[in-house]
Amino acid sequence: MEFDQYPSVSLHNVAEIEPAEWDADGDRLHRIPSSVGAELNEMAQDRVRHPTASEVRFVPTEEDAEIEVTLSAAEETEFRAFWGVHQPWEPTEVGPTPETYTFSVPERLREITGTDETGRFDPQVCRLRFERRTAIAIHDVSGDCRPPRDSELPDQRYLTYGTSITEGAAASALHMDYVTHVARERGYDLLNFGTSGSAYAEAAMAEYIASREDWDVATLELSVNMANAEFTPVEFRDRVEFFLNTIADAHPDKPIACLTLFPYFDDLTESGDRAHAKAFRDAVRDIVAESPHENLHVVEGADLNDITGLTADLLHPGDAGMERIGNGLASHLAEIID
Repeated sequence: MEFDQYPSVSLHNVAEIEPAEWDADGDRLHRIPSSVGAELNEMAQDRVRHPTASEVRFVPTEEDAEIEVTLSAAEETEFRAFWGVHQPWEPTEVGPTPETYTFSVPERLREITGTDETGRFDPQVCRLRFERRTAIAIHDVSGDCRPPRDSELPDQRYLTYGTSITEGAAASALHMDYVTHVARERGYDLLNFGTSGSAYAEAAMAEYIASREDWDVATLELSVNMANAEFTPVEFRDRVEFFLNTIADAHPDKPIACLTLFPYFDDLTESGDRAHAKAFRDAVRDIVAESPHENLHVVEGADLNDITGLTADLLHPGDAGMERIGNGLASHLAEIID
């Protein structure tokens, strides 16, 4: 999205900006409009104001142009400056004191003779990609640059919703999470609407996703947060039925993959409640089977990972699990779409 305050860049996976609490001269990046966030549970209200997979994107208009971007964060954190798909060697630190960072196209990327085999982004597109942990604000952009053109970006957008697993909570870096693996494998541009600890399939989120026209395929992770909270299987079913059918009704031609619970401690430990986990998985299967919308598809989360891909909490996938899920899900999408 492009904002009048920053005409030379695009703010990807950003729906709204507002003055940052820690420095009012900066504009905090929100993934979801505050009017929608206000209708979500308290934790989700906070999470959608974090910049998970949000990006500042620009293309220098001169070969040797130096672009200056001033950023700050609520707490010490990191971001990564990708050029197209090309990862930087190290992350860049950012904190509460605004700091100006300078970017120019790396010399060897300037010498690439063609862009047919350089991945889903043109290598001239600088992507300042933010992590999930801490709020980020943009203060200023200067230098000879412009927002990327459509021809320099992936031609399809991939929308994701889910829990901290979708937000990439235990991945060593955000570009190692499963949804980024899917985007990479399928050549998509990613929109991440995961809300850690708070993916409660709320009506406001369903209606917001349904209202957006800027995506082509979606995966919806439904939802270990609800299984671990006070929701009964019946309450879960009621919410998820509205959630899925609202989105599918607005976008009947767009493939929507509905992920049942990934393997987690209820499946794997002596104290786990396997019947409880099964009831939540069965609810998603039944809703999709009974829905009139043929674009809804079930993907079994339990088939995408196993205990060896989990961190020690037996809930969140580590890097190995994220890669396994991403590759498996990308294959399922290929079967659904291609």
